[in-house]
Amino acid sequence: MRTKTRLTITLSEEILSSVDALVNGVTIRNRSHAIETLIKQSLSPSIQTAIILAGGEQNNQTNSALTKINNSYLLTHTLASLKKHRINRVIICLNQNETEIMRIFGNGENHGLKIEYQIEDTPLGTGGAVKKAEQLLHGLPFLVIHGDVLTNLNLSELCTFHFSEKSLATIAVKPRLGEKKYGQVFIQGNKIARFLTTSENAGISIINTGIYVFDTKIFDYFPQKNIFNLEKEVFPILAKHQQLSASIFQGPWFEVTNEQNLKEARARWSELEANI
Repeated sequence: MRTKTRLTITLSEEILSSVDALVNGVTIRNRSHAIETLIKQSLSPSIQTAIILAGGEQNNQTNSALTKINNSYLLTHTLASLKKHRINRVIICLNQNETEIMRIFGNGENHGLKIEYQIEDTPLGTGGAVKKAEQLLHGLPFLVIHGDVLTNLNLSELCTFHFSEKSLATIAVKPRLGEKKYGQVFIQGNKIARFLTTSENAGISIINTGIYVFDTKIFDYFPQKNIFNLEKEVFPILAKHQQLSASIFQGPWFEVTNEQNLKEARARWSELEANI
């Protein structure tokens, strides 16, 4: 049975050349497949803005986002991943003393991005930082990434999963044995049935990676205060209301404030970079 309709279209040589450049014989088989893929991408919901949480207490140390992974800053790798997945607007949350990041990355022009900064006079916590950025989001869904995370997670696939789930929030989670400090989750299907904080001693091996996709209706679940954490005061409530989904990620992930993680990240980065 025919499931597709044949169409005749006219394209300029420039556009046709760009279409042909997508054809690789594997993921994109031919011109028709390339055009169909582009149309699907244009019609699908998308994420345009990412919030990078790089504020909070730094204890007079260098911001974790400026940790060197071989020859580049961690934040440079994060921005490159965002650009690859067509997330071109970035809001970086910083505390009031973090002028170095602003000096190095500026308005993002050198990275092909638009970077804005949100300055915290006092540390607001992960939830407070996101809440302060609400007015910059224009009612659109958005991505949140902790500034101390290095990974080759496919952000496009994460966003697609989020939209298919129709939850207010999606967390990228990862199997990780023996580490409770990152927060753990109970999963039923694709939904998180219970979100545990790091203070609870439960033997769960699925952890929070610090990478989220949010619908702006999530702000309806935020507490009426300015300083709070997503992990303790928002995610558990969303889980109770079945509005928190889990996207399981099996690939490399490093939280670089952990010395062993950082050592491994530096040793493996050349391998990761090829797949990011």
